[in-house]
Amino acid sequence: MHRVRITQPRYEQIRPYAGQIGEVIGHWSAETNQDGREGYLVEFPDGNVVGVAEDEAEAVANDD
Repeated sequence: MHRVRITQPRYEQIRPYAGQIGEVIGHWSAETNQDGREGYLVEFPDGNVVGVAEDEAEAVANDD
């Protein structure tokens, strides 16, 4: 998939990853969560997978 940098963490589970880059391993959408948000499942170098809303991250080029 692609990589993202956490830029504006709003939720508790993603705050520890502010500024970090992770690999997108999946997508979630309004049909799969009760808040109606869109986002990604992101795996970080420490092995944790966290749900990230689209407005909390930005795409990162592969050479970063």
